[in-house]
Amino acid sequence: MLQHIRGATVAALVLLLPAGLRAQEVAYTLVVHTTNPIAHLSRDQVSKIFLRKITLWDDRQPVLPIDQTPDSPVRRSFTKQILQRTIAWVETWWQQQTFAGVGVAPPERTSDLEVLEYIRKYPNAIGYVRADVPIGSGVKTVTVTP
Repeated sequence: MLQHIRGATVAALVLLLPAGLRAQEVAYTLVVHTTNPIAHLSRDQVSKIFLRKITLWDDRQPVLPIDQTPDSPVRRSFTKQILQRTIAWVETWWQQQTFAGVGVAPPERTSDLEVLEYIRKYPNAIGYVRADVPIGSGVKTVTVTP
């Protein structure tokens, strides 16, 4: 019985911790194809790209954002920091956009490596990966400014 009470106490204390301590933020890196001239984007520009409010690069080529799956810790961090929303909010927003015939959500990939492959294949693509993932050739990082 005492063991059960300790377990319940620990569980209750974990719930009282700030969300940031319960689910650690995952550092991410914004990436594009090496031929893309972009080196810096503001947080607002990146947000608008991933919500498809900005749809063309400066050279009038289509922007191709690529997301990670909703259960991905890196997507959770990216969504919180860049879109300043929850994944649930973004999914609901995209359902509304799709239903209204206004737009569709960016495609999703299940891993950092798949995001990098997509960007190598599509020079107009933009995505994000965990900061500790080696990006390799054909891809470069983009600095996000406030």
